[in-house]
Amino acid sequence: MVLYSLLSPISMVFIVIILGYYLGRIKILKVSLGLSGVLIVAVFVGWFLAVITPWKTIADIEEYQSYMKFFSTFGTALFVSTIGISTGSTLDLHNRKNVKAVLVGSLMVVSAFVTMRIISMIDKNITISKLLGSLCGALTTTPGLSAACELKNVASEEVVLGYGCTYIFGVIATVLFVQITTRKLTSVPQNSSQKELQVNQNTAALSGLIQIGCTVILGRIIGSVEILNFSLGNSGGMLCGGMIIGFIVKKTFQKNLLTTKELTPFRNLGLALFLVGNGIPAGMQFCGEFDIKIIIYGILMTLFPIAIGVILNKLFFKEGLTALIIAGGMTSTPAVAVLNTKYSNICLSTYASAYFGALLTVVILISYVI
Repeated sequence: MVLYSLLSPISMVFIVIILGYYLGRIKILKVSLGLSGVLIVAVFVGWFLAVITPWKTIADIEEYQSYMKFFSTFGTALFVSTIGISTGSTLDLHNRKNVKAVLVGSLMVVSAFVTMRIISMIDKNITISKLLGSLCGALTTTPGLSAACELKNVASEEVVLGYGCTYIFGVIATVLFVQITTRKLTSVPQNSSQKELQVNQNTAALSGLIQIGCTVILGRIIGSVEILNFSLGNSGGMLCGGMIIGFIVKKTFQKNLLTTKELTPFRNLGLALFLVGNGIPAGMQFCGEFDIKIIIYGILMTLFPIAIGVILNKLFFKEGLTALIIAGGMTSTPAVAVLNTKYSNICLSTYASAYFGALLTVVILISYVI
C-alpha cells in the first residue's frame, strides 16, 4: 500500500521535480541542464514504471498516462501564458527585427522538414508516421505532434514512438546550445519608470493569477479557431492570447504591469509540470518497439535547423540574438527558461516571434504537405 502511494501520479510528479531540480544544478564545464534535469529524471521514471507494470504495482498504465497528460497541459498553460504576457508587455509592432525573427523561425522548421524528406527518400523502410514523430520530437513541438496524430493514413502510435525517441535529444541539445551562446546576450536594463511600476509581492501574485487566467481562456478560444482546417492549437493560442493580454495591460493598466521576475514562479512551475507530463510517457515508450535509426534521424533533424538558425542570425541580425532565435525556432520552452534564469529582464519578443513563425510553419507543413 505504501509503495502504491509512493508511485501514485501526484507523488511521482513532486519526486521527479525535486530530483530533477538538483540534477539540473550540476555543472560540467560551466554548463548545466537547469530545469531540463527534470526531463531526464522523468524519462528514467517513465521507463522504470513501464518495467514494473507487469508486477501490478500500477493498476492501469493508460490511466497513469492520462494523469501525465493533464499535468503536461496544465504546465503548458502556465508556462506559455507567462511567456506570452512578458512578450506582449514589451512588444513593438513597428520593430522589423521581430518580422525577421518570424522568417528565421519558419526557415529553421523548413530545413528540418527538408531533412526529413531526404531521409524518407534514402531509407524506404521507415514509415512516414515514425518520421513525422521524429520531426516533431526533434523540434520539441507538441502542437506539431497533435497535428500529425490527427492525419489520415498515419499510425498515431508510431508518431508518438518517434516523438518520444527524439524529443529528449531535441530538448537537451537546444538547452545546451542556448547556454553556450548566452555569453553574447545582453539583458534589458530596467529604467526608473519600470521600477516604479513594480507592485508588492501579494498584489503581483494576484495580478499574475488573473492575467494568466484570462490568457488561458482567451488562448483556448484562439487555439480552437480553425481556418481552412488549420488551427494554432493550445500552445500557439495561449502564446497569442498572452501577448494580447500583456499588450492590453501595458497600454491601459500599467500599475498592474508585471516584470519577468515577478512571473518567474508561475513560469518555473509550469515548465516543471510540462517536463514531467511529457517525460514520463516518453520514458514508457522506450519499453515498446525501439529503432536506433529514429534517434539518429532525430539528431540530424535537430542539429541541421540549429545550424541554419545560426547562419541566418548572422545574416539578419547584428546583435547577439542567437540564443533567442534558436530557442524560438526550435519551439523550446526549456531553452527560454534558461535565458529567463540568467537574465531576469530579458526581452522575449524575438523569441516569441521566432516561436510563432516556427509553430505556424510546422503545423502548415504537416497538415497540408504530408
